[in-house]
Amino acid sequence: MEQYFLYIVKLGKSNLMDAISFVLGIKSAQLRSSQLKDLIYRGRAMQDDDEEVTDGMAIEGRTNNPKRAWVMAVYKDDNGNEIKFTRSITTSGASEYKINNKPVTYAKYNSTLEQQNILVKARNFLVFQGDVEAIASQSPKDLTRLIEQISGSLELKAEYEQLKVQQERATENSAFNFNKKRGINSEIQEYQRQKAQAQQFEKLQTERV
Repeated sequence: MEQYFLYIVKLGKSNLMDAISFVLGIKSAQLRSSQLKDLIYRGRAMQDDDEEVTDGMAIEGRTNNPKRAWVMAVYKDDNGNEIKFTRSITTSGASEYKINNKPVTYAKYNSTLEQQNILVKARNFLVFQGDVEAIASQSPKDLTRLIEQISGSLELKAEYEQLKVQQERATENSAFNFNKKRGINSEIQEYQRQKAQAQQFEKLQTERV
């Protein structure tokens, strides 16, 4: 049997944040639960604590022993196309992912989100309670890292560092070759000067004879 663990109306924004975070692949540590499977029982507890709250509830298969909970997010892109993202959790703690009701791997699920500029690692789609204060108290270095993470450039850091090393090596080689070329040009000029002097000397010798 299945049951939603989210009750949108009258039960607080934190539950909504949990549901959005869950369906977008956020880890359990950021969902106020030590284990994902706890979300199923939390949903049941919410239902038991307030049986009068029914308007706006997304409930399927009410039961005293739910086996599964899931959330679906319907995303509409700029062209008006809808993409349905669904994540479910079982009592064993296993997550299952679907896009438009078709099972997919987490890698495919995450890459599809990234195509819509929803970066799960950067959490660039939600501001959690306490995030503003935490960001404001960060050092300039940490703020820079956060901006890089949100923009997605942090994932390119390794490649950037590698290219930077290659650039520095290329710059060193270029400077070495430039100095070498300048030295060769100086030697050529010296040889040409000596050659001109030798030719002038031979000419004078010939004239004396």
